[in-house]
Amino acid sequence: MKNKESLWTLIREKLFKTSLMEEVWDLVYTMIQKDKVMFQNAHHLLRVEYQDEQFNILLKMDKEVNAMQQIIREKVLNHLLISDISKYEIPQALGIITVINGLERIGDNCKNIADLAMAANGTVDYSDLEETVTTLENIVFRHFDELLEAIKTDNLEISKRIMNEYKEDVSRRIDETVLEILKGNYSKLPPQNMVSAALYLRYLKRIDANQRSAASLLVNPFKKIGYNYNNEGNSSL
Repeated sequence: MKNKESLWTLIREKLFKTSLMEEVWDLVYTMIQKDKVMFQNAHHLLRVEYQDEQFNILLKMDKEVNAMQQIIREKVLNHLLISDISKYEIPQALGIITVINGLERIGDNCKNIADLAMAANGTVDYSDLEETVTTLENIVFRHFDELLEAIKTDNLEISKRIMNEYKEDVSRRIDETVLEILKGNYSKLPPQNMVSAALYLRYLKRIDANQRSAASLLVNPFKKIGYNYNNEGNSSL
């Protein structure tokens, strides 16, 4: 359930409505939308069909995300310089700057996934790992949709779920799977596919970690942005 009494929600609704920071929140939302499309393209290139044209579209979108990161930085700085800000706005502004660094990195990881497809000269099948990889891909896809919903509606429960699932269902599972690959427990895979699988799983982990970081902006105090949610110490900025 949406928690209208959260500190971040109150700051946005009471203090940011007439400021540059409302524009910043819209840009953050758009960055996540673009990251989602980039991941869809990267996934298609590696797992469905490789096309040079789609690869080039992904590169173009990455430049757009990079430009948006710079625009957000500029707007936040201008807000802090020219506005009559409250003490509550400073950690929120710094939190946004922290989070957009991760959103920019999602684009870089999508490019890395596309590079795997280019190196393989086509799509990659992960054989015995297919079920695990597909499950993790689906979680990352779902988290994009849920993160957009959380940002749009200030839904703290969705944000908490993203954060918890990252730790339990994504990070831990990927670490365990990569370790099994390194131990040689997927010997049916060709060596090049084992390398590709290990790299791809790490890219999925980084993409979802940056989604977790964005979700934490709605839930955690500034010092805990990017970290797991817990009930202790989350009442202050």
